[in-house]
Amino acid sequence: MSPLVKRYLEERGAVFSVVAHRPLISFEDAKEILPHDPRNMVKSLVFRCADDSLAIVALRAAERADYKKIAGAIGERRADLRMAEEGYVLGQLDMEIGGVVPLPINGARVFIDRNVLELAEVVCGTGRNTATLVIALSELMRIAQALVADLSKPATAANQSDPSVG
Repeated sequence: MSPLVKRYLEERGAVFSVVAHRPLISFEDAKEILPHDPRNMVKSLVFRCADDSLAIVALRAAERADYKKIAGAIGERRADLRMAEEGYVLGQLDMEIGGVVPLPINGARVFIDRNVLELAEVVCGTGRNTATLVIALSELMRIAQALVADLSKPATAANQSDPSVG
């Protein structure tokens, strides 16, 4: 777990657990490695804004990001929307790709897709790709200072019945 993430959680008295595991990067890795229901898995994407600030966007792991909606939510033009570089994310947030957690570390803005609100429990990153955070959605919402928006593409008939498709 990232020391910055650990401190953030502890300073807010968050109730959570952490599961250690071998490195994972993708949803496919997570489904294979983690003992949790894939429908509770949340991925976080990091975008570098025009002013060099960071926006973390959390989506259910099986869902696809809608970049036009994301751009609108974070206040960027779609043409200017870009993923943050791995080194920049590590330097600014102390988070590795595959382990990003939707928390406002070092002033990052957090956006949570409306579909995440369907979950009771969230399984997400800890800042490291070798540990996973398990936290109640209500607890995450209490501490994340997140804006909720519609950020994912509508489900197709194929992936509505199979949560692993996405």
